[in-house]
Amino acid sequence: MTKKCHFIGIGGIGMSGLARMLLENQSVVTGSDLRSNSLIEELQTKGAKVNIGHDPKFVTPESTIVYSTGITKDNPEYRAAVEMNCPMLHRSDLLKALIGDSQLLGVSGTHGKTTTSSLLAHVLIESQMDPSYSVGGVMLQRGLNAGKGEGKYFVAELDESDGSFTKFFPHGAIITSIGSDHIDHYGSKDQLIGSFKQFVDQVDNEDHLFWCGDNMYLKAMSPKGASFGFCESCDLRAVNYEQNGWSLSYDIHFRDKVYPNVTLPLIGAHNALNSLAVFGLSLSIGIDEGVIRKAFDSFEGVKRRCEKKGEECGVMVIDDYAHHPTEISFTLNAIRQAVEERRIFVVFQPHRYSRTRDCLGEFGGVFDEADEVIITDIYGAGESPIPGISHEDIIEENEQISDVPFRHMTEDEIIPNLLNELRPHDVVVTFGAGNITNFSKQLVDVLKKKGSLL
Repeated sequence: MTKKCHFIGIGGIGMSGLARMLLENQSVVTGSDLRSNSLIEELQTKGAKVNIGHDPKFVTPESTIVYSTGITKDNPEYRAAVEMNCPMLHRSDLLKALIGDSQLLGVSGTHGKTTTSSLLAHVLIESQMDPSYSVGGVMLQRGLNAGKGEGKYFVAELDESDGSFTKFFPHGAIITSIGSDHIDHYGSKDQLIGSFKQFVDQVDNEDHLFWCGDNMYLKAMSPKGASFGFCESCDLRAVNYEQNGWSLSYDIHFRDKVYPNVTLPLIGAHNALNSLAVFGLSLSIGIDEGVIRKAFDSFEGVKRRCEKKGEECGVMVIDDYAHHPTEISFTLNAIRQAVEERRIFVVFQPHRYSRTRDCLGEFGGVFDEADEVIITDIYGAGESPIPGISHEDIIEENEQISDVPFRHMTEDEIIPNLLNELRPHDVVVTFGAGNITNFSKQLVDVLKKKGSLL
């Protein structure tokens, strides 16, 4: 492993985790990003030198350059690195190098992979297996998204969005779902499905491969390994599912054995499926049932996955990363069940122009469990606007079939308007993969300072 790496876009969730692991390997780490964040600040405390902004002067000839798919070839640091003939590593190639000879347990899928991989890492840690791990979110329990262990397993979230997950040959794997996302990269749904077929073929041991049998694309594919889900045809099956407030429970039927009353302090049938897969894979690699149950009960979740940011003036504020219609629907339905009759205000920031375009036709009715929806401008995430694609498309799609009131607001307008409408007992939920997460903290701070809504 190289002793000096420079990360272009070091503040991203995946890039920051890899940088952390290199620091633990005593490598010199430098990096840059457009703005600072808590991940960058934490890396700086560990010894990383990070500059804000992108500038060719941050690149030195002796550095190996690490970049993600989101870094374009006209990035000034990328161009400088090419001119200097620096070694170049896509972040997936660096992850592969860090995995080395470890036995990889990979988690991929259009939805749910961050919670699933985080829970799997947590189970292995609690079972004293001391795994290495790299996941796509900050585990609330540890405040980390990556860690280097001395055990034989490496738990990794593998990204299907750019096809890079096909570079890996896991010992075992979980495939959570296949959905209509990332078509901008693949060009067609058939190409997306084909990449998952390739990934399945590359899993080393089918006894440690679990795929969602409730997903129509995976079911049609009928891959090797064991299916998991609620359907009676699934090999690993959840039955008697219940959500009680902010926790869930279900029974498991697997290989002629029943595992009754499995509990987890998360909400939603989608998280029952995520944990079901983790339960099966954990059993398959020899972890005791009692250890798995204990780890499940102690799991605190992942930052930005239905994360309660605070409750001030009687108003609960929840922040969630969901930005695809399917994810939003699952999460919002689970929140409605947990908060019961409380009024729910949703603030949704659409993510990327291409994703908004590709998902049009799927947003209708997604927000029906809310009492009011505020939609902001699309967060481009580096993309240029697409003519004819805007937040208005989502509003119009819902107004045709939904009775829920929709309004557009700029980011600066949201808090002043909400303060005029919020009452004690209300719930505000922010959805989106962009900077909308900053709003949830700001709202909590404003409510705390205000002290009362009366």
